[in-house]
Amino acid sequence: MSQLYEEIREKRGLSYSVSSAFTPMQKEGPFSLGLQTRNDQLEEALRVLRETLQRFHDQGPTEKELDAARKNITGGFALRIDSNSKIIEYLAVIGFYGLPLDYLETFNDKVMAVTREQIRDAFQRRVHPEVMTTVIVGGNQ
Repeated sequence: MSQLYEEIREKRGLSYSVSSAFTPMQKEGPFSLGLQTRNDQLEEALRVLRETLQRFHDQGPTEKELDAARKNITGGFALRIDSNSKIIEYLAVIGFYGLPLDYLETFNDKVMAVTREQIRDAFQRRVHPEVMTTVIVGGNQ
């Protein structure tokens, strides 16, 4: 979610890094967000994080963001399969999730075919900001 990076790091300087990720599992897995911030910025950082997630949940990415994400994923794909060990890891994923045997051959085309509406729909079905749990590690110093 580059919107998180833009809103939290670039516009406000609230964190050096911010991330989000789905953790795929055989059944539904978690969606997590993370950042590191100073204690005196905690409330603002969490507010911006939640607002940005909610906006993405409701609207999805812009066409420009989707195009950049597609290029990033497909442009770096060759490096994700550039060794025997990486290919073996993908073969394990293909077997575990029951993916088609041509998964690696069709990956880039499938990424390029993803639409803004599909992303928005997936987020609305799988991510529920209203019931997410917040974990804060650290303390006042």
